[in-house]
Amino acid sequence: MASESRETRLAQKAAWELKLQNLTTLLAGKGLEVKQIARDAMIKSLKAKVKAAGVRLRAIDANEQRTAELATLKAERLAKAKEETPKAKPAEQEPPPEAKPKKKKKKEDPGAQKG
Repeated sequence: MASESRETRLAQKAAWELKLQNLTTLLAGKGLEVKQIARDAMIKSLKAKVKAAGVRLRAIDANEQRTAELATLKAERLAKAKEETPKAKPAEQEPPPEAKPKKKKKKEDPGAQKG
């Protein structure tokens, strides 16, 4: 269940942490040692999901921060552009150099043959 929303990811991470804690206490209650609990497949799976959710949350934070920075830059750029609006026309630029005329190919006379 992938989601790009921060709230959903936080809820998923909290649910997986709760399941991990419950499973750990259940296995410890059965008399398993810490090493055996750490090797359990379900424990590994839940730890991986918690870790992945943390990575995704950091990515969401970075994306939100970048979006905020870009928004401030855009606002500054727009404000600066409004302050520096040119009142007169800019000086005319030099016209580009004229292109050389292309040479026309001579048309051959259809009645005249070479040779």
